[in-house]
Amino acid sequence: MGQRPDRHQHAAGRRRNEKGLPALSQQQLDEKKVPLAGYEDEYEITRSGRVYSLKTHSFQTNAYPASRFVRITTKGAVVSLDKEQAVSRSFRAAGLSSASGEPAAEG
Repeated sequence: MGQRPDRHQHAAGRRRNEKGLPALSQQQLDEKKVPLAGYEDEYEITRSGRVYSLKTHSFQTNAYPASRFVRITTKGAVVSLDKEQAVSRSFRAAGLSSASGEPAAEG
């Protein structure tokens, strides 16, 4: 058995692996976030359904990006939410229409 790589070798290997990963586009970085309905103090959500953690200050990784559910952890419990409902409820609660990001029409 060989020795484990030291931290410099590990970092170099990581940089090599990260070069093949797609970078986030400016559009994804600028995407409008609103508080996630029911979990306003912990998470924010975008129109595309990406969840941003206020605790870690990063977007949650989604193992299944095509899934219609988002999974969050709150108080040690894993919660699955329907992505479309979570987006529409959150944007409606923020006073925005989920489709355009503009103020919702009174009706």
